[in-house]
Amino acid sequence: MKFEDVLGKQVLILDGAMGTMVQNLELDDAAFGGPAFKMLTDLLIFSRPDDLEEIHLKYLRAGANLIETDTFGASPLRLKEFDFTQIDLADIKAVPQSLDLKKSDYSEITHHLNVEGCRIARKAIETYKNDSDYDGRPLFVAGSIGPSNYVLSKTEADLNKATWDQIVDNNFEQVKGLIEGGADVLLFETQQDILELKASLIGANKAFEEAGKKLPIIAQVTVDGFSKMQIFNTDIHAALVAVEGMGISAFGINCNTGPELMEKTVEKLRRICSLPISIVPNAGQPISEDGKTCYKLEPEAMADYVEHFVKESGVSIVGGCCGTTPEHIRALSNRLKGMVLNRKKLEKRVLVSGPQVAVEINSGDGLVRIGERLNVRGSKKVREAVERDDGIQMGVLEEVVEEQVKDLGIEIIDVCMDSNIVETEKALPQTIYELTSDFKGVMCIDSFSVEALQIAIESYPGRPIINSISLEEYSAGVNKLDAVLSQTKQHHPVYVALVNGPKGPGQTADEKYELAVEIVRQAKDKHNVTPDQLLIDVNAYPIGSESVEGLNFCAETLKCLPRIKAIHPELKTSIGVGNLTNGLASKPYMRKVLTSVFLDEARKVGLDCAILNPNHYVPLESLTESDVDLARKVILDRDMDAFEELEVIAQTKKTGVAVKKIDYDDLSLEESICQRIKDGFKQKEDGVISKEGGEFPYKDKIVVDVAKAIDTHEPLSFISGHLMISMRELGDAFGRGEVSLPHLLKSADVMRHVMIFLESFMRFQSGIEPGAAIDYKGVVVIGTVYQDVHSIGKDLAKTLLENYGYRVIDLGVQVPLDQFIETARTENADAIGMSALLVQTSNHMITVSKMLLDQKFSIPVLLGGAPVNARHAGYVAMHGGDNMEAILDNVFYCDSGMDGVNTMGLLMDKKQRPILLKENKEKLLREYQRAKGIQKEKDKLLATLPRRKVNFRHHEVSADGYGIHKVEFKLHKLKLDQKSLYSLNWKFGKKSSWLQKGITVDQLNELEKEWVEKAEQNGWVVPKARFGLFPAQSDGDEVIIYDSENREKEIARVRFDVCIGKGRKDIFSVGQYFHTVDSGQWDAIGLQITTAGIGVESGIEEFKTQNDSESALYLQGLSDRVAEDLAEYIHQLLRHGFGTKKEN
Repeated sequence: MKFEDVLGKQVLILDGAMGTMVQNLELDDAAFGGPAFKMLTDLLIFSRPDDLEEIHLKYLRAGANLIETDTFGASPLRLKEFDFTQIDLADIKAVPQSLDLKKSDYSEITHHLNVEGCRIARKAIETYKNDSDYDGRPLFVAGSIGPSNYVLSKTEADLNKATWDQIVDNNFEQVKGLIEGGADVLLFETQQDILELKASLIGANKAFEEAGKKLPIIAQVTVDGFSKMQIFNTDIHAALVAVEGMGISAFGINCNTGPELMEKTVEKLRRICSLPISIVPNAGQPISEDGKTCYKLEPEAMADYVEHFVKESGVSIVGGCCGTTPEHIRALSNRLKGMVLNRKKLEKRVLVSGPQVAVEINSGDGLVRIGERLNVRGSKKVREAVERDDGIQMGVLEEVVEEQVKDLGIEIIDVCMDSNIVETEKALPQTIYELTSDFKGVMCIDSFSVEALQIAIESYPGRPIINSISLEEYSAGVNKLDAVLSQTKQHHPVYVALVNGPKGPGQTADEKYELAVEIVRQAKDKHNVTPDQLLIDVNAYPIGSESVEGLNFCAETLKCLPRIKAIHPELKTSIGVGNLTNGLASKPYMRKVLTSVFLDEARKVGLDCAILNPNHYVPLESLTESDVDLARKVILDRDMDAFEELEVIAQTKKTGVAVKKIDYDDLSLEESICQRIKDGFKQKEDGVISKEGGEFPYKDKIVVDVAKAIDTHEPLSFISGHLMISMRELGDAFGRGEVSLPHLLKSADVMRHVMIFLESFMRFQSGIEPGAAIDYKGVVVIGTVYQDVHSIGKDLAKTLLENYGYRVIDLGVQVPLDQFIETARTENADAIGMSALLVQTSNHMITVSKMLLDQKFSIPVLLGGAPVNARHAGYVAMHGGDNMEAILDNVFYCDSGMDGVNTMGLLMDKKQRPILLKENKEKLLREYQRAKGIQKEKDKLLATLPRRKVNFRHHEVSADGYGIHKVEFKLHKLKLDQKSLYSLNWKFGKKSSWLQKGITVDQLNELEKEWVEKAEQNGWVVPKARFGLFPAQSDGDEVIIYDSENREKEIARVRFDVCIGKGRKDIFSVGQYFHTVDSGQWDAIGLQITTAGIGVESGIEEFKTQNDSESALYLQGLSDRVAEDLAEYIHQLLRHGFGTKKEN
């Protein structure tokens, strides 16, 4: 019978204290290997296995179902507290023959302790089963795993600090031994740091995967009488939420207190824990008598408490911790015998947690607010605190957190450190680590970088929200959903899932719904991420930014919500609402009204969460009723007149002065035209103007007045002296946040009508018939860079540039980098414009700059987008180099679409262009030098940290095998790594997903056979390699390579960079690992070159020409695999030449 078969169906009794029973043996120091080892009772596995077996038997005969192995401290990190070179083995007789304790190989010691500990417990069970009084009850070996005595969570206490990988590896080693020894269940007990427990569970799962066997897990934490894990103040609910989805079978508490102080926690677990509950108290509170720690709670008194726990709270597993004996277990067994568990099934809820509290994602009582202010891209205060040369100002970030959590009652905050100035992969986990030391909320970890998300979640003591996944492409052939889930799903977080696809964000209700359906399907089918782990983010677009006639972004979003909620009953929804009011920064009242009304409407139809500025969302009752009505017209009907009315109200509230409505009839003709353009005042009217013998159709009445104005003004002087000035004023006001995006677009529409007429009239005056080719001011190629699907900013820039007389060639989104250059050449463009919304994709701009330089193609480059700034433009201008004298002068940072228009105007002016380029170059150089200041800290560490000391004591150098060798294989003779070929190179994904995709191993084997034959027959793939083993020595950080025939002849030198060691404790270079010239001793170095042959590229190109992308993928994947596997084969040959057997 398996443990899983009985868990939750009957009360299971765990044994009592091992330490108490060992103490009662009154063993001398020799049994532990000397007084220094007396605290390591696990060593009795090697010195007193019979005594341990007898202890197990006493607990079995008392009525226990589970007996714990004596392995509480048998992990590498715990064992490293002891110097095994000093152990006295005289009285330790049961050490396995293959183990030398004095060598202090902690992994080996860990392995054998756990294997043998399980075998002793198993032997006790088999012995007991032969007893005449064995009652046939189920018996199990519980592999005991204690804490590492290190912590991962941030604390000011003087405790040993470990890394995530250290804890994962620590438990991986221990669990491997427990599996091999035959444990039935793992018991993680007395856990005090929830982040350590998370890492431990992942280490266990890693061991399960290697062993091909999964064991059930009981996870027990230690709390005080207030249900808190004391060191980090983690509430029991937060602890449960952090780990309950990580593959555990039961959850509970043990140690620290007696049952009398566990009552509150047990009652709480009854209400919140859907897993079987485990309660293992001490025998009361400890007291000191004659210098000894004693526990005084009598067995029957303890049984009274535990019986109550089982009857009233449905506790499934009970046992005893410190101070308990077989008598306590016998009392529990007698009292609970035959008792039937009666637990009500709990309603399923979606919860997330932080280091101290758990938070339910439930919009039943109100919208779940996720504060957006801790964001480098969205807060000037945060950006200035993070993007510094002297490190992040954590005090400032703490203020931002406190303002949201303590002052505004926000329970979840979004944390985003995406930046071009600092490394997100370092800044995000550092920020999370530092800010969770005393944090009473939950974090939504936000980044485009998958690596940053992966590292950050390993710093987070709880169950976070991850922001975000989507179906947009992250890397070649991999979407963001697959990239993020493959690296983070083992933590069981909740995910924000954007309704973005390969073509960009969904705009209509149908598009959003279809993307949501596909996200839910792929998450479950490919990664077993269930709907209750998803927050479908329905995307917010700026009000009035629609480019399609009749489309209303707000209405489409509201329309999609009930449909998405209907996909699955456990699915929840969210929206990042800040974008809705983009451009209204200087009108906070208007922003508050529109945001609050939109979210109120959205909640009515199924919105659960909103990522927002807490100051922008208030109850509608607190707003003026008429203003709420105007906002509803804007949102539901796209009523832009109502939008304008709200703008006036907001401006009046801000200044205290009522905005006087302008009467255009009171203005001069020129002023009236300009003011109507600035106001975006539309007077739709179809008509035809007859002027100087030409017929000019128009669609806005303003054209009639423009026709009158050019009776007294030359068209060009009217454009430059009036219209352009007005548009520049409008653009500046937009940059200051005084003009909204919808207003800007309305003005652009009016301006377009004016410019169409003026251009037609000027062409007519020049003798050019209407409809003939247009003479544009210039040509601009624009697009959103590869891997980025965001287009709003780009679309606005296009609209403005076209309004100002430029021909714009819009390449769309996810533009391949070479396409910018090819199109600019073909179209004889005057500039390239690149947009990006994501930090990582914005770095493609540097690549384009380098490509332009390599191709000797000089053309101005305009950069824009949320993560782009003047410093990033400096990096782009440096085109990936470091020679500041070679910095380009024609890379421009454009803060807005109007900036782009103004920059183009200066570039196209022959007099202004040289001045602009000179000033721009100076600005770019200043920004680049400022950004490089971030390197100062690294340079300081390199200059001040000590060099690593390398020990050559066990370093043996090969005596033979030197010289250059070459090999050429028949392809079918080379053994390929099939798993990598199929899963990675050929993109079939993990083996576990093949069945769902209708793929079998046999089919893939046949496919491999087919392509190996094709590649050989056509000469596409010919595996070749050259490799050699050479005499070598180091000279500082350089490795000198000598002729293998003549060791006095130096043939090459390889310089290795100096690196900062882990933990910033020292610096080192690879060169230090070779004997130095001064030592007079020889060392050796292996070098290799491998190739799949020169025919691959032509074969792939041929398939692409035939539009056979499938065959191109198979050939490319096969050649990549061949090159890698041949390299590994050659590596092993070289190692053999060194005489090296063990990997190091």
